[in-house]
Amino acid sequence: MIACQESRKETNTLEVEVMDSSFFVSISNSEQPDWKETIRSLLHYFDCAFSRFRTHNELWMFNQAAEGAVVSVSPVLYDLLKTAESYRLKTEGCFSPYMLNQMEAHGYKQSFPFVTAPKEQGETLTEELEAEPLMFHSNGTITKKTKHNIDLGGIAKGYAVEAAARWLRIHARSRFGIVDGGGDIQAWSNGEKTWRIGVMDPFQEGREIGSFSFQNGSIVTSNLVYRSWWQGEEKKHHLLDGRTGKPVEPVIVQSTVLAESCLDAEVGAKLCFMAGLEQAGGQLQKLGGRFQFVLVQPDGRLTTGGVGV
Repeated sequence: MIACQESRKETNTLEVEVMDSSFFVSISNSEQPDWKETIRSLLHYFDCAFSRFRTHNELWMFNQAAEGAVVSVSPVLYDLLKTAESYRLKTEGCFSPYMLNQMEAHGYKQSFPFVTAPKEQGETLTEELEAEPLMFHSNGTITKKTKHNIDLGGIAKGYAVEAAARWLRIHARSRFGIVDGGGDIQAWSNGEKTWRIGVMDPFQEGREIGSFSFQNGSIVTSNLVYRSWWQGEEKKHHLLDGRTGKPVEPVIVQSTVLAESCLDAEVGAKLCFMAGLEQAGGQLQKLGGRFQFVLVQPDGRLTTGGVGV
């Protein structure tokens, strides 16, 4: 988890419970007096439209479409799916949005918190993904060429964080601000504000083990301590390897990644789990751009590094 070193009692702040997370927004100023209503509506839209825990929303309807169907989708879902597919290709399948069936088979069928999940019977977790799961057309439609169901999960949250931050910069004309979606953070500044974001100890609540200082960028933390559960005799967690459909074997318990965009940081934090300590930098290079990272091992030791910095 990450602690934002800003007061939450200012008038230019907003807190919203959406997308299975606590969102916190703080800005320097706004030229839009109704900015809170706009951001609240934006975040609720993402929660309602793209949560896999809801039925009859846009993501659910896309998953219900038959293999081979041509589906007309909203511009936001079109961009989300195209972005998610581009990350799958960049990461050579390590990150994959086509993990809904596997995630549910491992017991993640409900929002946190929960401790145990029933063991599923007869689930195939390693069905091969089609060569071109989705075909994107210029008229805003998508040919669904896969039988695998989609879970947008963290990438939808990162997308929402970026969308809220972009609106506040452009339309509210905030000189500086921060959007924190439960540890997915995007911050910006015109130069008069330097942000200091603390990296928190996954084993001891409230204890800081490091920090980043920057003016414009994004930080995301992925953690196996908080989102884990028991399924029978097996300990499961939410980070699946897109190549196998199985939970990654944990060499680390927490990864924190600083990048220019929230989506790069979101995907990058997950890649670090699959890469381990020695290959984390090499995995992040696949995404392009600049990264810094802090990895926490099960015994509490830290590994730090950077790419392109």
